[in-house]
Amino acid sequence: MRKYSQVKTRQNLFITVGNTNWLYPIADVNTGLAKSINTYKYDGDFITCPNLTTLIAVYNDIYNQTTVTQPVGNVGYSIGVGTLLEDMGKELRFRLTSGEIIVIWRLVKQLTPQSPATVILNPGNSPNLTVGYITTFVSYGNGTNGGYANNLDDVQVLRLG
Repeated sequence: MRKYSQVKTRQNLFITVGNTNWLYPIADVNTGLAKSINTYKYDGDFITCPNLTTLIAVYNDIYNQTTVTQPVGNVGYSIGVGTLLEDMGKELRFRLTSGEIIVIWRLVKQLTPQSPATVILNPGNSPNLTVGYITTFVSYGNGTNGGYANNLDDVQVLRLG
């Protein structure tokens, strides 16, 4: 008689690639939004802004809050290439009032410690087991091309499994 496997059909892991990545803890998202002087609407799933300039400003308000709560070394919740992240299953989307999705963040839990440097060749400064959002979709292409995308994170994670 056959029995069903107890192994999940899909692993809920990401691994960072390419370059330094940034995590955005929920508390910093909420505080950054509360402190923002920019026009936006937030319903828990979407941050909606009237235009791209405002969206970038709100995004940077959130980033700036992370530099306050994690001011050590590479400020904010930076993580090095090769960091494993557990997918927590929640998304936060940045969109324009026209409905266009600009950025999607996914809630993850950092599994790989950022120190000592022997674990990750170039570690970041995010504390162990940080839970925060990471960029998993962008509609503007690679930020290294210049322009407004330099103010937003690139996708630098791969899903494992």
